Amino acid sequence: MSNRAIQECARGMSAKCIVMHLTGNKSDGSYPHDGGDFGRCEALLDRFPELRVRMWEMATVNKYWAALAPRWEEIRAAKDQYKTIQSIVRPIQDADPKVSRLGGGISISFN
Repeated sequence: MSNRAIQECARGMSAKCIVMHLTGNKSDGSYPHDGGDFGRCEALLDRFPELRVRMWEMATVNKYWAALAPRWEEIRAAKDQYKTIQSIVRPIQDADPKVSRLGGGISISFN
């Protein structure tokens, strides 16, 4: 399948990030924030298993992906993917001066 065809199948920013990075294009660094985001990534990886075996490469995108990529299968198996993802990314967000917490579990990132 062509890179373009794969790109057209990606739904959601984090899934698009996977496609862009693993096809050798510049990505925006978006990563899954919750189970919905993760599910869109998984749908992509189910459709294109050749990308799944390369998920370790996502660790080079940014510090968030560096934390998420090696724990992908753990997130996949989790009953509560949101909690698992948050337990991984929250410490990174807390140390990131570009991230501001708005309350109620909402945060915003200023690039």
